[in-house]
Amino acid sequence: MAKSSSTVTVPATGYRRGAVILLGLIGAIQVADPIVSSLALVKASDELNFTASIQALAAGVSTLALAAFAISGGLLADRLGRRGVLLASLIVSSIGELLTAVSTDPITYIAGRVITGMALAITFGSAYAMLRAVSSEKSLGSAMAMFNVLNGVVPVVVMVLAGILMGVNWRLAYVLLPIVAFVLIWFIAPVLPKVPRTGGGKIDYWGLIFVGVGIASLLYGISNASGGITKLPFILPIAIGIVSFALFAIVENRSKHAVFPIKILTHPAFLGAVIMGIFWNFAAGGLSQMLPNIWQYVTHIPSALIGVSQLPMSAAGIVGSLTAGALLSRGVASRFISVTGYGLLVVAFAELAFVDAKSGFLVFLFGMIVAGIGYMMNATTQGNLFLTLAPKSAYGAVTSSKMAVGQFGYALGLTGTSTLVSLFTLSKVNELSKGAVSGEENWDAITSYMSTGSTTNSALSAVSVTDIEAAYSTAFNTTSIISGVIVLLAGIVMFISLSRKKAAIPVDDFLAGVTTVPATPASKGAKK
Repeated sequence: MAKSSSTVTVPATGYRRGAVILLGLIGAIQVADPIVSSLALVKASDELNFTASIQALAAGVSTLALAAFAISGGLLADRLGRRGVLLASLIVSSIGELLTAVSTDPITYIAGRVITGMALAITFGSAYAMLRAVSSEKSLGSAMAMFNVLNGVVPVVVMVLAGILMGVNWRLAYVLLPIVAFVLIWFIAPVLPKVPRTGGGKIDYWGLIFVGVGIASLLYGISNASGGITKLPFILPIAIGIVSFALFAIVENRSKHAVFPIKILTHPAFLGAVIMGIFWNFAAGGLSQMLPNIWQYVTHIPSALIGVSQLPMSAAGIVGSLTAGALLSRGVASRFISVTGYGLLVVAFAELAFVDAKSGFLVFLFGMIVAGIGYMMNATTQGNLFLTLAPKSAYGAVTSSKMAVGQFGYALGLTGTSTLVSLFTLSKVNELSKGAVSGEENWDAITSYMSTGSTTNSALSAVSVTDIEAAYSTAFNTTSIISGVIVLLAGIVMFISLSRKKAAIPVDDFLAGVTTVPATPASKGAKK
């Protein structure tokens, strides 16, 4: 291992380019991991004989582990030192990936995915939090932009390489990221500065347990919403999640060693950042699900081109991130950058409300580009806010909570839009078939009919595939309108919250009970 660098002070101006690039590459491993796993899951499922329920669990278990462990990982990095924890988390995540690669049964496969998810929660959280140690306050926006650009570009490259390896053996796809991690760990000590440990004393373990269970339960419940919001697989996890969060709030309010300062959620700027994070992720998650589905079911873009078809949105995201970073560095207020990004998302959903079964790829292109710019403007702005608003006493836990917020919003977008599209389509097919085809148990037959043009369901075959594709298109349009309205309303609330006078109060002062807005705000992040 290369000789460790000494503790380095935060740059007075600019940012340490090499350090930001390294942190961006490390953070990109977490972003790329679910992409690799989704590509490999079908072949892994076939070889290891997954049942339908195990396959569904395997698809999302690492995300649940990641979200549930995010705040705990941030606390761990504060206590033990961010650089060392970052290195250790890369090693542990690689062990999880390799365990999945050599698995011979479902239990080992899922265990590997859980280990990977928990470790990558720490990896991403630590890499993200360290941006503040390698960038001046004025240049933090630019550093965040570069970090996000790498988080977007690297996974695309990994997706291509993983696809090639998949052609040989699905297990090789899980070896790819450990190789990347092995290369990067040798640069951690010489490139990244030592960050002083923060925090001390007792740890509120009950708080950690309640928040972890709450996050995981809510995400699991949301992922089951497509099966029916009146059914136990949705209701029970949601109920457990709500109760766990209530207990978490009670415990944290009473604890002298709280892991997360609950009061920060009442700070207008932080609340605005949370709203921003939930709903730009909602939009991104919804689009990532809606577009590939309509392309496969209705417009029939070849499956081999589905991944490539989303590249314009990724490329546009780079533009959005760099634009937001430049504006932040010039002192443009966060509320104006974020509301612009939200406005672009509303425009994108409005445009997608007019596509139909005859729409070619170019019809989707405008909405994709506008959406990509919009949500990455918010990703960069939200990231900057979380870093600048996080209090010194709970820096790791608060910055890591960004990941939990994002996962919640993304899951909400994935499941919410899927549920709406299926409900509207099923309703129309029920009408077209005069009640002969009803209920969600027919959904698989309907999507298969659209994909192949043929069906063994006699009641369904009485309805033309053209009419069903039109029904799906209308459902897509309606869902786009609803999503646009949700984003619009969230953007208004976010802008109001970020514009309140008390948003200018430094968070550390706010938590200490200061409620008077300073004449000259001490925290630029709070007023941006």
